[in-house]
Amino acid sequence: MARIEAQRRTIFLEIEECALRYLTLKTGTSAAEQALHLYRDRHRSSMMTRASNAFRLITGGHYSGLTTRLDKDREILIGMGRDGSSKLADHMSTGTQFQLYLALRLAGYEEFALVRPPVPFIADDIMESFDNPRSEEVFRLLGEMARVGQVIYLTHHWHLCEIASAVVQGVKIHQLP
Repeated sequence: MARIEAQRRTIFLEIEECALRYLTLKTGTSAAEQALHLYRDRHRSSMMTRASNAFRLITGGHYSGLTTRLDKDREILIGMGRDGSSKLADHMSTGTQFQLYLALRLAGYEEFALVRPPVPFIADDIMESFDNPRSEEVFRLLGEMARVGQVIYLTHHWHLCEIASAVVQGVKIHQLP
């Protein structure tokens, strides 16, 4: 009987030890995940703000900005409508997705240029499907970027060259043979 009681206490001590180890690991993992989320939120907030502002301008105010939602191990990008509605990025029209991608690219370039010497920003006919008001807003944003670094926009659509000339002071248009 004493031997069984000793085995029982040994098993309980082992269970307690394993439970404490599990709780310690679980708490550590939870703290690390929370720290990672806080770090990500702090450091992405300025880029998200820039992307939201650019997206709002490019869409002519149809969207008021961007936000994200955590879904399992990834974040989902969501466009916030000016009417309070929201739409997942992958449920947006192709043209709006192009505008969203461009807003993210512009914001990323600005963030990069804040900490490193800027590299040229090169875009090839990214506004092909945009209407004139959206193209004007994009050229305004590109004009602001050109104050920091070199912006090169390639197109074979002459009306976009006319819009760029009207919107961006000092723009240089080169016609290639």
